[in-house]
Amino acid sequence: MTGNEKTETARALPESRGRGRLKTLTTMVAISAAGIALSACGTVQPEPLDRQDIATAIQGDEALFAQMTPAISEPLDLNHAMARALKYNLDNRVKLMEQALAEQSFNLAKMDMLPVLAANAGFTSRNNEDASSSENVRTGVQSLAQSTSVDKDRTDADLRLSWNVLDFGVSYLKAKQEADRFLIVKNARRDIMAKLLQQTRSAYWKAAVTQKLKPRIDALLIDTEKALAKLDQIQRERLRAPLDVLQEQRQLLSIMRNLKSLQRSVETSQIELASLINQAPNVEIPLQAPSELPELPPLPSNDLDVLERVALANSGEYVGQLYNARIAQREARKSMLRLLPGLEFSYSANYDSNSYLYNDTWAQAGVRVSWNIFRLFAIDEIKAQNEARDQMVEARRLASNMATLARVNLGWQQYHNSLDSLAIAQRFQALDEQIADFSKQARASRAISGTQSLLNQAKALNSVLSNSLAYADAQDAYGGFLFSLGFNPVPEDYQRYDVDTLASNLDASFRQWSGGSLPLQDPALWLEAQSETTQAQDGQASL
Repeated sequence: MTGNEKTETARALPESRGRGRLKTLTTMVAISAAGIALSACGTVQPEPLDRQDIATAIQGDEALFAQMTPAISEPLDLNHAMARALKYNLDNRVKLMEQALAEQSFNLAKMDMLPVLAANAGFTSRNNEDASSSENVRTGVQSLAQSTSVDKDRTDADLRLSWNVLDFGVSYLKAKQEADRFLIVKNARRDIMAKLLQQTRSAYWKAAVTQKLKPRIDALLIDTEKALAKLDQIQRERLRAPLDVLQEQRQLLSIMRNLKSLQRSVETSQIELASLINQAPNVEIPLQAPSELPELPPLPSNDLDVLERVALANSGEYVGQLYNARIAQREARKSMLRLLPGLEFSYSANYDSNSYLYNDTWAQAGVRVSWNIFRLFAIDEIKAQNEARDQMVEARRLASNMATLARVNLGWQQYHNSLDSLAIAQRFQALDEQIADFSKQARASRAISGTQSLLNQAKALNSVLSNSLAYADAQDAYGGFLFSLGFNPVPEDYQRYDVDTLASNLDASFRQWSGGSLPLQDPALWLEAQSETTQAQDGQASL
């Protein structure tokens, strides 16, 4: 056998052994991976909650409700009801959490602008030496015996600082977008609070006026039931004509049906108010209704054009669409920025326990440029996407503008109509009360029947309730008008106030607005003031 043949044979033996070991190792890894995958698929199954878990959650929620909402110790007026709604309403708390989450997303986005500081450490071990030999590529003769330069057991670690200029630019734009999203959530939450105040105003007045009339409703129900029982006895004993008795019974049942409907109004308004201030719906809420209903403020004398501009400036939805336009612009800049090459600076401190190394610690610095050239072929699609995004944002802004204008005009008209309805209801109440007084006198002199007297009393009570509900509807319309203008009397730091302090602040703001001092600053004046300031600055610069 020649020397070359011996060399080839010696070289082929480790190669065949290496291929055999590699094949065996590959087979073992494949079998292990398949076994792990099959076992994972077989062991993970849906796990529905059992009844004990659900019951425990219900019990825990009941305890949380009792802790988070203090009991009502005295009758509530409107401002205290609003203050409790702001402090304890669960939907408002959810919006507060969403604002906090948006703020944290903004803070996290700012962290993305920092360089990457990565620490790595590891340990490797193998069962044999990492040995190899060399071959002369010209002669094909093995030039060295098998040798190694790596320990079987070794530890390495590095601390690497890198900064990508392109990633920094993209992260900067992303942070600006998250800042705008935080402002959108913040404005949306202020709109939610204003809507909550309107709903509380509506529910409070409906509950207050019906609760005030509840004793009269209950007393009239008792009288009606007594009269029905008396008519039943008359019918059994045939003391009067049957048709007359049946007609009076029908009238009394009609009275009872109306009174029961009034009772249900009391109950539903109480439940609605309880849900807004986070109270148990089965507990009656004591309300401090005034002896005389406060006078409602008149409609503002400003032109509707001014009111519309004020509403747009205060609308969280409309201003949110302006922020969305900025977000879309920055998204377009991000998509174009990603077409540029990325420049990365890096610096690292390294350690390796390999005993064959001359230096086991070293520092390394570098600069690298990377560029996805194929992305340039998508530039037309990127531009088309940016244009479509801009058109969508503009359409949403115009839709929000129109919705805000419609809300202002509708709020103005509804408040105007509610004041007219209230005036008519007051006249009805005055007439029916006079009729009821005459009926009592006629009943005392036996000029009319007891059924007719009860019917007149029921009509008078129904007129009183209709007037009260018309007043509640007018209060609701007034609150809706304030909401349509975007007015929000809630202080920025209201969470640190107690209920009494917050109620006092709300009362001061509503008294000022009811007196006619609405904050109606026309946004058109902002542009005039800015124009005058610019002209003054230009004049000083020319001097």
